[in-house]
Amino acid sequence: MLTQVDMSMYKLSESPDRLQNFAESATSPKSETHWDTFLKFAIDPHTIGLIESEFAQEVITVRSGLITPVPNKPSCILGILSHRRRVYWATDLAMLLGLQPLDQNILLYEVILACVQERSLALIVPKIFGIAKISGDRIDKNTMSIPSVMRPHIKGYFQEQGDLFYLLQAESILSSAILHS
Repeated sequence: MLTQVDMSMYKLSESPDRLQNFAESATSPKSETHWDTFLKFAIDPHTIGLIESEFAQEVITVRSGLITPVPNKPSCILGILSHRRRVYWATDLAMLLGLQPLDQNILLYEVILACVQERSLALIVPKIFGIAKISGDRIDKNTMSIPSVMRPHIKGYFQEQGDLFYLLQAESILSSAILHS
């Protein structure tokens, strides 16, 4: 079962009490089910993604003009984004995964500031839905049915009510060879 929390707070690290309260209400005391916390978002208009909340440092909305283009970079890199005295590569996640790229006429970008160890990246997506809690045993790790272009960056998937949710492998995305070329 997928449970969802409305994201009224943008900085994920500032809402541990809210997540803890939700986790307590989502599971009964009798249940031994382990719930994992994910950030749920649209990768493109037809694809829903999940990333483990521990890798989603912050979620922000920025004007497209705040991303400074950088020449001679792969097309999935939109440019650089400065936020709180840090500079991030702003990356079109859908294009990086080989899917339909973002609409070039978007005025506001939804951004997931992702961090794995010492690597950080600004993942640009069309929409962020919020926090989702999913039982770890509901994630299917068999990636053979996933399109081959996405496979290197997918840990598994979750299906509910006809919708398919792809669990992204943050480590793989942030160390993708195309970003370091």
